[in-house]
Amino acid sequence: MPSAKSARVREQLLAAKQKKWIVQFSRPFEPGTFTGYVIDIGPKFFLLASFDDGFEFEEYTLLRIVDIRRLECPANYTQFYAKVRQLRGDKPPARIKIDLADTLSILDSLHNSLVTLHRELVDPDTCEIGYVLSRSKTVVELLEIDPNAQWESEPTCLQINQLTRIDLPGPYEKALLPAGGKPQFPPTTIP
Repeated sequence: MPSAKSARVREQLLAAKQKKWIVQFSRPFEPGTFTGYVIDIGPKFFLLASFDDGFEFEEYTLLRIVDIRRLECPANYTQFYAKVRQLRGDKPPARIKIDLADTLSILDSLHNSLVTLHRELVDPDTCEIGYVLSRSKTVVELLEIDPNAQWESEPTCLQINQLTRIDLPGPYEKALLPAGGKPQFPPTTIP
C-alpha cells in the first residue's frame, strides 16, 4: 500500500501528465534534478521524457514514485522552459507505450531492448547497460555492453526487486551501439 506522501506525488504526476506541465524534482540517489514531461504513470513507476540542461529532450526514463523528492509541478520556471523549446521549434517528445502495471510488465515491454538498469539502493554508483533477454518473477537477464563498447559473452542476472530506475537509450547508450556492433545473443538461462 503506498504511503500518503507517495499517493500525493502520484496525484501531482497525474495532473502534470494531463495538463502537459513540465515538472522538476530530485531523487535521493544523485545530485541535481530531473526536468521533463510525465508521459505515463503506473502504480510504482512513471515514465518521464527528460530534458538535458539546455531543455532539449534527452531520453525516456522510468523512475519509482516513492523516490521523488522536492517535486515542482509545474516546474518553477516552466514558462521559460516552454518558451525556449517553442523558440527553437522543439516538438514534444513522442509518446511511447510501456506497460507500467508492475516491474515485470515494464521488463516484458522492453524485451530485447537496450536499457540502462539502476539498482541504487544496492550499488548507487553503477548501472548496467544492455539488452533485456528474459526474466523470471525475481530475476532479469541482461546481455551487457561495457564502457569500452565490448559485449559480455555471458548474460548478467539482476534481482528485479532491486531496480530503482530504468533508462531507455540516451546519447551515451546510442554512442555505445555503433562502436560495439551487434551483440551475439546467447541462449537465455532463466527457466
